[in-house]
Amino acid sequence: MAADRQNFRKAHLGKAAQVRIGRRLRLVYRPLIGEPIPDECVDLLLALRRKERELGRSA
Repeated sequence: MAADRQNFRKAHLGKAAQVRIGRRLRLVYRPLIGEPIPDECVDLLLALRRKERELGRSA
């Protein structure tokens, strides 16, 4: 099971797949641009920001 986790961490999507997924996500979420963030999502977004900073990926 530990080997499975190691293989999972090493797996990466190819650039073409990343671009396709990004385009689809932007298309799906485009109608939500400018809408307020639901209260139940704010804590989750703040936790994500903290984790990104811990990993040195702050924006």
